[in-house]
Amino acid sequence: MRSNPLKKFISPFWRWALFLVLLPILELFLLLTLIGTWLTLLSMFICGLVGMLIAHREGWHHWKQLNRQLDRGETPKIPIIHGVLVLLAAVLMVLPGLLTSLFGLFLLVPLTRSFVVSYFILRFEAYRQQTQRENAPNSTEIIDV
Repeated sequence: MRSNPLKKFISPFWRWALFLVLLPILELFLLLTLIGTWLTLLSMFICGLVGMLIAHREGWHHWKQLNRQLDRGETPKIPIIHGVLVLLAAVLMVLPGLLTSLFGLFLLVPLTRSFVVSYFILRFEAYRQQTQRENAPNSTEIIDV
């Protein structure tokens, strides 16, 4: 089995950065060729503006929820995850392109974002349980001091 030689030279950060640069360029090219210059610019402006307004509203909502939970002495893991996803959605809405805007809009809708949050929580809990099992001391091991 051959390994990818680029994995040695390009870290995951740079792969994601390259993806985030090339995807909007590809989407912009497709939009310009499919619907024309002025409609593309207008749709980018409207998507960016709507995305920023919705992200602002949702961000404030989750910021207030986070502060309420902190005031009660609770750990606010759910509002933090929602806040990070709203921030990601805002970035995706501002990036030019149809796919990024649709995915950003998907993350801005509270119902669909709740599914993503549930998925992350389940994945985190599974990872935490696996890590605990791997790091648990072997019960048959006897340590004599």
